[in-house]
Amino acid sequence: MAVDAYIATLAWLYRLEAKRGIDLKLDRVRRAAKALGNPERAAPTLHVAGTNGKGSTAAMMAAMLAADGRRVGLYTSPHLVSFRERIAIAGVPIEEQAVVDGVQRIRATLGSTLDLTCFEVMTLLAWLAFADARVDVVVLEAGLGGRLDATNIVTPEVAVITNIGFDHEEYLGHDLASIAREKAGIIKAGIPVVSGATGEAATIIADAAAAAGSACELVGRDFALTPSTDGTLEFRSRAGTIGSLALGLGGAHQRSNAALAVRALELAPALTPPPSAVAAGLATVSWPGRLQVVRREPLVLLDGAHNAAGIDALVSEVRTLAAGRRVRVLFGVMRDKGWQGMLRALGEVATEIVLTRPRQPRSAPPESLLAAVSCAVRTADDPVEAYRSLVAESLAGDVVVIAGSLFLVGDLLPVIDPTRTVDAERERAAARLAGRL
Repeated sequence: MAVDAYIATLAWLYRLEAKRGIDLKLDRVRRAAKALGNPERAAPTLHVAGTNGKGSTAAMMAAMLAADGRRVGLYTSPHLVSFRERIAIAGVPIEEQAVVDGVQRIRATLGSTLDLTCFEVMTLLAWLAFADARVDVVVLEAGLGGRLDATNIVTPEVAVITNIGFDHEEYLGHDLASIAREKAGIIKAGIPVVSGATGEAATIIADAAAAAGSACELVGRDFALTPSTDGTLEFRSRAGTIGSLALGLGGAHQRSNAALAVRALELAPALTPPPSAVAAGLATVSWPGRLQVVRREPLVLLDGAHNAAGIDALVSEVRTLAAGRRVRVLFGVMRDKGWQGMLRALGEVATEIVLTRPRQPRSAPPESLLAAVSCAVRTADDPVEAYRSLVAESLAGDVVVIAGSLFLVGDLLPVIDPTRTVDAERERAAARLAGRL
């Protein structure tokens, strides 16, 4: 293919994103999917919504299914370095040519009637790729909310709602009840529901499931993944017990996500893996940018926590991991996030916070964040140089934490893993062509 065809395709998508923004409706994507032959119906689907943990839960389901020999299509967002990460088949991001061909097919089929948002096109592209690849099962992560998210035209085998917290309030509502109702919008009549929600949000989800005639199970009440005396983990549900488990993803909060993933597959009889595949999938799953250790001396943690609940989970882990050591934080955030509370929480464990700016148009200028920091603080405009300086200045026993945005993690991964450099350069070329940089 032409060297720049993929870059030109990405640039078209990014210009569409700037032009259309976020517009939550389902009629457009339903009509477009029908015109394309309803590729969303080509394979059984597991649908995942929630505030935090969606990607981790989806990745764990995909890993267990793959360990059982299934060919899995996994759709997640956002990507860290390469757009292709959003659409993975059998654990491998789709090829650049598949992106070019799929977008061309969508544009050619819809022609002058194309009236879609960028996310809607991306979602249709994923379904086309999965249908063409003849995957056995699709694990589908909702993008924003649930009720009106483009992914919500599917009828899944199981609906998974991870947890409910504050994020995207301008679209989902300014209280937990409103946000829970939006997430509960993925519930379909008679389709089982599993959730990690608690309190009022759990009640709202359970009521929505009851209204739809759907069985609803909650983490902690109906099933759980808990530590055993031998240091392994044990999963318990109405279906029985699976012992001697280990998690490839760090953090105590991942136990809830793993429990959701296992129970969701138990409730989809045609997809339920044997205990050996459950164990293999949970032990080997990889999901970059989520409490990811990328260096030992100093200990460097990458975490894409970008809202209050995510930061609280991160702070809890850092308290344990740091164990009295100096903690230095590199923080960058989108300006529409609740960064005041995030910085207050990080200030409880940080010796120093370095404020920087992810390479995204929506990012907050570091100077605007200064007033929210209670510990030693400085600013650095370039995230890559800030990271390099912070690591170079740190002692072997220090803990360096990168947090505030998945975009910040994406900016730094090519520095940490040079094999991602080419993908990063192509992304930046597309962003420049689209006028985003």
